[in-house]
Amino acid sequence: MQDALNMATLDVKPAELLDQSLGGLISCFPGATLVFRRHRIGFCCHPDRTLQEAAKRKELDPHVIAEELCALPKGPLTLPNVGDVDGFIDFILTRYHDVHRDELIELIALSREIEIVHGDHPDAPVGLADALMEMAEQLDMHMTKEENVLFPAMREMSRNTPITPALAMPIHCMREEHDDHGQAIHKLQKLTNNCTLPDGVCGSWRRLYSGTSKLIEDLVAHMYLENSILFPRFE
Repeated sequence: MQDALNMATLDVKPAELLDQSLGGLISCFPGATLVFRRHRIGFCCHPDRTLQEAAKRKELDPHVIAEELCALPKGPLTLPNVGDVDGFIDFILTRYHDVHRDELIELIALSREIEIVHGDHPDAPVGLADALMEMAEQLDMHMTKEENVLFPAMREMSRNTPITPALAMPIHCMREEHDDHGQAIHKLQKLTNNCTLPDGVCGSWRRLYSGTSKLIEDLVAHMYLENSILFPRFE
């Protein structure tokens, strides 16, 4: 079975997705987490689990879920060639690092607004602004270490074959921090009832949950691409 990262953007058949990992599918299909949430399939803790395995655990038909993924309006994305280290890192920087930073600023402002205006609502996400602020700080420190230390070293090593696994320890540290980001995602999901909107809420609340849902999807995809695709090349 071909890797989800190398699938063409056109004519993807549902059957081709059954043995793809959840993380890979999230990376290639914008909106995949909406499909997974609708079927109550957890995707944060086990991104390497295949769609077929995840569906079996929930006693679901994986073909139905695969068809919903293929029907998503934007279709699958084409990711950079995994053999092109520079291109792959550049993609992560522009698609995820830059986007996380920009979107978190807006989400923090929106969540503050919702807490002030709707704090007395029984389903108000009280504490979400603080959780997003903490995530922004931790994520920025993590990404800065990758940008200033790890990624430059990977670029250099891709041009000069290393003799020893010099990057094993810093990669291990990044993996541990990814685990912390996973816990932060769970906190966001808990505070927002898994990004489920109460009835009749305002547009700002809708934008907040839509943006938080996208942040979670992007972060899961981001960590999957590093943990399962980029990092193993240098371990």
